[in-house]
Amino acid sequence: MNRTHLHVKRNRASIEVVSGVILLLSGCVIYILFRSKSLNIYQWCCALGLTGLIDNYRGVVHDWNVSDVVKYSLPDGIYCAAYILIVDAIWHREYGIQKYIVISLVPIVAIGCEVLQGLNLIRGTFDVLDLVCYALPPLVYVCIIKYKNNNKKQQV
Repeated sequence: MNRTHLHVKRNRASIEVVSGVILLLSGCVIYILFRSKSLNIYQWCCALGLTGLIDNYRGVVHDWNVSDVVKYSLPDGIYCAAYILIVDAIWHREYGIQKYIVISLVPIVAIGCEVLQGLNLIRGTFDVLDLVCYALPPLVYVCIIKYKNNNKKQQV
């Protein structure tokens, strides 16, 4: 592998990490602004002395009509996508089955838990939109991998 190719792979991995962190923070912002103050993330922010700042922003968005999908389902999908991006970046030099197993762990557990909630086998409220939000990031990832693999085959 030549130096240019390694440089491009490192840059792609850096972009994935930054994108993953941005997604992670976006999900956190949704939780902090629109969800209950009883959530752990709000408590962590309070411990960091951010209560006043957060309360100010919560006051600004108080009257916004934000759908339940955005408040409750979207952050789960965002966290799932962030995990996939960050793990893919960490394993950017690997192409073995282990990489894809690790990448699949969180989406599989999340989807499994949602299904188990639907079957009343674990506590929680089943929501088909949560299921969709958990399933979309790995599906998009698989489509991107297939697209990349097809392009590589065509270039050879």
